[in-house]
Amino acid sequence: MMHTNRTRTFIAIPIQPPRGLKKLMPKLEKLGSGVRPIPVNQMHITLKFLGPTDLDDIMPLSSILKTMRTQFSRTKLAFKGLGAFPRPDRPNVIWAGITANATILTDMAEYLETETGKLGYAPERKSFHPHLTLARIKTQPPDELFQILEDRRNAEWGETTIDTIKFYQSELKSQGARYHEMQTVKLSQG
Repeated sequence: MMHTNRTRTFIAIPIQPPRGLKKLMPKLEKLGSGVRPIPVNQMHITLKFLGPTDLDDIMPLSSILKTMRTQFSRTKLAFKGLGAFPRPDRPNVIWAGITANATILTDMAEYLETETGKLGYAPERKSFHPHLTLARIKTQPPDELFQILEDRRNAEWGETTIDTIKFYQSELKSQGARYHEMQTVKLSQG
């Protein structure tokens, strides 16, 4: 058995989806095996995907998260709209947009870019686009998905409070990624 001193990691905010999104998820689940909804208890907004992470970096990364506790305060996010990456007519990922207070997420992502850059982690190639991934598309989706995207393009999903940042280890499995929490940091009350 090969031992490695690297593990796949990312930093994210766990999301308790608002009621509107919870009601949408069963509709996505009914679309068949080509559409893989994210389990509600695993929903998160990725702030920084680190990829293969040296175990020696775990403590310095952990320290970065601890400093975020005082840099950022808990806040409410409002979710609005439904979309797809790369485009609604060729969806790989179905997402809900974030309207109110999305700038705090951008600020957090930029802070992490700067701090992880000091440890040698490459900057993201694409600019940060605050969103909540709802499902991944594995094959040609049924037409019903395109109707859902069209009908709910501007839907208001409700609000949720974010108060935690987590450092996750990601394990790729045939049935999708499994996440293991390595660290949890509570944000200040503001």
